[in-house]
Amino acid sequence: MTAQLVPTVRTSYTQQQMIEGFIRGWLQQFGEIPSKTSVGVLYAQDALETGSTTSMWNNNIGNVKYIPTAGDEGWFYMMLANVWEVINGQKVYFQPPNPATWFRAFPTLAEGVAFHLDFLKNHRYKNAWTAVESGNPAAFAHLLKLAGYYTAPEADYVRMMNYYFNKYMADTTYEQVVAKMVAPPTVGPVDPNPAPPTGIGGILNVFTPLMAFFKPKGQPDQK
Repeated sequence: MTAQLVPTVRTSYTQQQMIEGFIRGWLQQFGEIPSKTSVGVLYAQDALETGSTTSMWNNNIGNVKYIPTAGDEGWFYMMLANVWEVINGQKVYFQPPNPATWFRAFPTLAEGVAFHLDFLKNHRYKNAWTAVESGNPAAFAHLLKLAGYYTAPEADYVRMMNYYFNKYMADTTYEQVVAKMVAPPTVGPVDPNPAPPTGIGGILNVFTPLMAFFKPKGQPDQK
């Protein structure tokens, strides 16, 4: 085991920060803005797993366990107290340093989102990714259960996924974040009736910026 154990730090975010994090993470990973329903599935699962980030630690979205593996150099992990699993129908609690309390840790939200998207799409739980793309929280919960992602009763997981998903869909945060991302940059107010340039200095002020577009091919920009 070569991953580094780090202190456990609560990393709570607002709803808008989480939604924006998922959108930007998806755009970075896949080169496109995700649909509202796809973000809704991801958001609902994170809200379920972390209590709307009130119990999110070290930017671990979805409470992904750390399992020592070859090539884990540079990874970080943490230990959480009072971790429980349902075993033979009974809730069993674990305390550090039991390996059941080991979870992945990430320095930033962006790194946590990037890992989570890759983790779901390309690894053990990739069969559930189709439900993310189709925006189906119940199907996502079912496919995760089949793959052994969680030990809680499936009906409870589905119920909470639907609750958070429907709450998210009724909100306009997604639309606000996307509108901000695709809006053209602004450089301040423009005078609709600017005064004409006067003198040679004024003329140069107008044409100097335009000359940059006509520089010889291959000429480097000046930094």
